[in-house]
Amino acid sequence: MNINSDLVVEFAKDLIEKNKKQQKNSNDIVKKIEICDKSIFADRVGIYYDINCEQIDNKTEVAVAKCIKEFGYKLDKILFVGLGNAKYISDALGEMVLDNLPPPSDKMAKFKPQVGRITGIESYDIILSAKKIVKPSLVIAVDSLATNDISKVGKSIQITNVGLTPGSGVGNARKILTAKSLGVPILAVGVPLVASINTLDKRRLVIPIDIEDIAEKLAKTISNGIRQILN
Repeated sequence: MNINSDLVVEFAKDLIEKNKKQQKNSNDIVKKIEICDKSIFADRVGIYYDINCEQIDNKTEVAVAKCIKEFGYKLDKILFVGLGNAKYISDALGEMVLDNLPPPSDKMAKFKPQVGRITGIESYDIILSAKKIVKPSLVIAVDSLATNDISKVGKSIQITNVGLTPGSGVGNARKILTAKSLGVPILAVGVPLVASINTLDKRRLVIPIDIEDIAEKLAKTISNGIRQILN
């Protein structure tokens, strides 16, 4: 298991290859992967959808909406949380997605907690406070993820009910956001926008030169998919 990656297709690669039954195709661009073994995967146990983004079109947006609906959570009041730091494009996915969503309504609220090094407050603590005010039936948090392969940057969207750790995509992991810690179901939506790779015996974060175009295109794809569940 590769613990440096946020992507289930990487950290659970051996398990997926050994047991093809854990992988179901919702359509030709979506893989559903269920992780059950706590002794191996600890807090990464849960359901993951991996959406292939080699070619981005309307089909990708439909897949985002369908995957969110397939978890079966109530969608009557959603708190959208955009994680990350907009000063760095590789960490700006969360804010970019929220910027492309409709204005708040009786069905949804939007919140950008910023990062702890800017506010001095843990994202978890701010989100927990927002949750108490909004009283959502579901939290959908969007954040950048890390991969171990530069060629995978921007090539997939991952949606999971496992939750997430803010800052993990840029090597600054904070308190974990889960259904248990928040007291409400949470879906984590992410895209690998940074590669964590070994160079000269040191682990470095690497991004492709066209990261801005990649992030903008996928942020719009995710937000367009989310709009379909709000109708």
